[in-house]
This record gives sequence, structure tokens and C-alpha cells, in this order.
Amino acid sequence: MVHPTPLHRHPGFHVRLGFVPLLDSAPLIVARELGLFDAEGLDVELVREGSWASLRDKVTFGLIDGGHMLAPMPLSMSLASDRPKVPVVVGMVLSRNGNGITLGNRLFGDLLHAATNLDNPIATARELIGLAKHRGKPIRLASVAPWSSHDLQLRDWLASAGPDAEHHIQIIPVSPIQMVDAFRSNAIEGCCVGEPWNSLLEYEDLGHILHSGHQIWQNAPEKVLGMRADWMSQHGVMYRHLLRALLAACQWLDNPHNHRLLRKILAKPEYLGEQINVLDNHPYSLFHPRLEQHFFRHSANFPWLSQAHWLASRLTLRGQLGPVSGEMLRQVVRPDLFRDAAASMGIDTPVVDSKTEGQHQCPFTLSGHYGPVDVASDRLLGEHLHDWMADNHDYSGSPNNEASRTKTATGNGSEQGN
Repeated sequence: MVHPTPLHRHPGFHVRLGFVPLLDSAPLIVARELGLFDAEGLDVELVREGSWASLRDKVTFGLIDGGHMLAPMPLSMSLASDRPKVPVVVGMVLSRNGNGITLGNRLFGDLLHAATNLDNPIATARELIGLAKHRGKPIRLASVAPWSSHDLQLRDWLASAGPDAEHHIQIIPVSPIQMVDAFRSNAIEGCCVGEPWNSLLEYEDLGHILHSGHQIWQNAPEKVLGMRADWMSQHGVMYRHLLRALLAACQWLDNPHNHRLLRKILAKPEYLGEQINVLDNHPYSLFHPRLEQHFFRHSANFPWLSQAHWLASRLTLRGQLGPVSGEMLRQVVRPDLFRDAAASMGIDTPVVDSKTEGQHQCPFTLSGHYGPVDVASDRLLGEHLHDWMADNHDYSGSPNNEASRTKTATGNGSEQGN
């Protein structure tokens, strides 16, 4: 692990970061508990929030400076057309993958009874829509927030069944910490949620993991560090140290030998608490192998503009954003800030800011500043390709525009970026 350079703590310099108690909040928690923030001269207070809406609102009103955010969340906050904009800057990705689509026992049993190929997301989506049509009322599913990667993955999965799929499904927002109770009360029949809630639903015998978010979009950015843009502009040097501390934490997290200590840390009541202790009896403990969650390997922390563009296109398609240009995205997602922090730790980064999303079904390499850089696969459901648009071109997200820029993949070769 690359250790941050120890610094003297800056007297009176205090940063408040919010988090929602999920497994992928671990980079912030580990950085605090292992003294990585202290080593960078940072006095960081972590503030636990019960929902993403609560975290968003506290950032909006300046009660916290930023924190652990859903990957689409800074785009929604910064580029909103239906509410006041709150500029947020993303300098790094904190985690990739980790979401699961879990169905309640009855619905999962119906898919089994229909002899559906449960390894094929398109086949299961079609069967699910067929079940809804047969019973004559919509299937009720949950995501953690309308502007979440969970919601977008859930909707992209269902849309693969055909253009009328949305008429047979009802999707409601449910906070992650309320998901188990929502299953118990039969308020919902399935969900897309992050860990450890899928594993807990299985452990409590309330449902079964049907698909991972990884099957919808391989190695999607799941959580990011989102900071108020005004805070970052005033504290640029300390922002760099914040990225360094979190990069060191992400490196530590990807080492399986550290996971026993990680479980003890997360079990503290101010973090995830008793829900982690329950998973001691789960066969996979912290990390469910089907969900492919990771924090550092294969350039996991690099904030790709092309991935932000894909997320923005999904938000626009769902009516949550207006037209988005390359210039607008560059104000939110800042690969330059990440490169600066990574270089100070001896970590190489791709020389390009974008790539064709969906083109790579296996890990591949891109040119870095000092040699080849490993990058994770990025396959999209249905073999789609999504090309990054040139700067100063708006993306309206209408179905016609989408058809012109998203196509079916024919291969999985390597590239040097666009």
C-alpha cells in the first residue's frame, strides 16, 4: 500500500463528510479509523445519514461539506432543471459494483416455476413482465432513490424486455436501511439495493439475489466522493489531501487479508453496527462474490467522463435532467484533480478522459503517463456501445438521439480512448 506523507494537523481545519451505512461507505470509515485522514493533516468528522435524500439535503444547505454519494447524484444536484442547482465536484470514484437485484421468495419462485434462464437478465425481465401481465396488476419494486445507479440499473434491466415494460412495473424509493422491513411487510416484491442489504435479505430468508448490477453494466461507478464546488475551490490543497487519504483507504480495502479487521471496524455502532454482526453466519460474510464489489483494482477510482456521460444520458432519458453538454459534465467530473492526487502517490492514470462504454468484455489496458494502465471491463446489457460525444455538443437524451449514439457491440477489442 502507498502510504500518505504524514503532515501536521491543520489547527481548526475541519471537514464534515456524510455517509449512508452501506458496505461501500468503507473508504471513508477506513480512512478515519486507520488514521489516513490524520496523516494528511485532515480533521474529518463522519456524519451518518439514514437516506440519500437526507445526505443530499444536508450538502445542499451546507450542513456537511460533501461525502459518500451515489454516482448519478452529483450530476442530478449540479445540473438540475427542476430545482435550485448545487454545484458538486467529483474527483474520484470510491467503489464499483456492489448492487443486487433481489426478488421476494414468491416472485423468485414464479420465475423458477416458469423455467426461466436465471443467468440471462433479458430473459428474466421478459418473464417478469409476462407475470405482471398475467396477474393484471403491476409488480411493485424498490430502488434507493430516483437519481441512483440502482434506479437506472433496474430500469435498464426492465426496459430490455420491450418498450411497454414500464407500464407493468411500479418502482418506489425505499431507504436502504428500510429495505428489510419493506420486504417483511410485503410493501415491495423486489428491489435493487447495495450491500449488505441483499445478503441480509437472503440471510433472513426474505428473498433471493436474481442479478447483480454488474450484469447490467460491468464495473459501473457505484459511489463517488462528491464535494460542494465552493468548498473545493476554497480548499484546493486540502481537497488533494482528501483524495490521497481515500485512495490509500481504497488500496487497503482491496486486500482480502484486511477484511477481518474491516468487519470489526464496520460493526461499530456509529458505522454499520449490528447488521454486520449478523453476516458472520452468512456464507460469504462481507463481500458476496456475485456482486463483484471492489475499491481500487483496474483503475477503479478514475472518474471517467464517458461514464458520467452515460449516467447523464440515462437521467435525461428518464426525464430527470435536461440537455447535458460536455462542458457541463467537465464542471462536475474532474479527472484532472484525480490525476494530480494519484501522481503524488506514484499511481499512474490513463492519459484519456473517456472511452467507448460497453466495448470491453474483459479487462484491458490504456496508455498511462508512465506505461500501460489496467482498466476494468465495461460491457453494457444487450451488447450496447455508448460513444462519448465531442465537447460543446449537447445530448438531449431523446430516444432518437440515443439511437444515433448507442449501438450494439460487435466485438470486445482494446482501444486507446476517444
